[in-house]
Amino acid sequence: MIERTPTLSAVEQSLLLARIADGHAAAGTLAATAVSNSLRLKLEVRVKDGQSARERLVLAHLRLVPDVAATYADSMPFADLLQEGSLGLVRAVESYVPARGSFTAYARRWIRRSIARAIAASSHASDAYATVTTDSPDPERLSLVRRRVHQALAHLDALEARVLELRFGLLDGTVRSLDEIGRRLGVTRERVRQILEIALARLRHVVAPLAPAAA
Repeated sequence: MIERTPTLSAVEQSLLLARIADGHAAAGTLAATAVSNSLRLKLEVRVKDGQSARERLVLAHLRLVPDVAATYADSMPFADLLQEGSLGLVRAVESYVPARGSFTAYARRWIRRSIARAIAASSHASDAYATVTTDSPDPERLSLVRRRVHQALAHLDALEARVLELRFGLLDGTVRSLDEIGRRLGVTRERVRQILEIALARLRHVVAPLAPAAA
């Protein structure tokens, strides 16, 4: 699909960005102001047109995602990199204003930022678990680490703990994508990501003090 999506000329891109901005303005008016039924209909048309323009702009720049993701190919499953990059592209479309320079350059920055954040979140949990499972020359320290991680997991609710287990293969060693977890748990991919971020934040609060505690 990416290869079949035509690129945009500078004029076409400017027109899409103008339609997106107009849609945002119309949505703001609808949210903040009481309007007549006839004006409401007109504003809703503008909102829908802005949404259509946003989708068109995203599709036209999807080819940027695998290009950026390829530089992180060894960090996460490539499908996850593409998904995270796509989310970054959507955020770029939603937040872009011409004063921020070239849209393509701006989109690349958002794609890279989204992927880097996902990799960082993943590495925090992986490092914590690796500390528990790695052979240690100090049995007392290893026992302490295990207790701390179990304490952290005990502070998570059942869904948060399950997401961590599935994401990082804590039970069976199989690392699963956010989409796979979402399908298994019956929630959206974005909801899985939110749960994962919350769980990792809670886990870090317990695991972070390990070094001084073991000194």
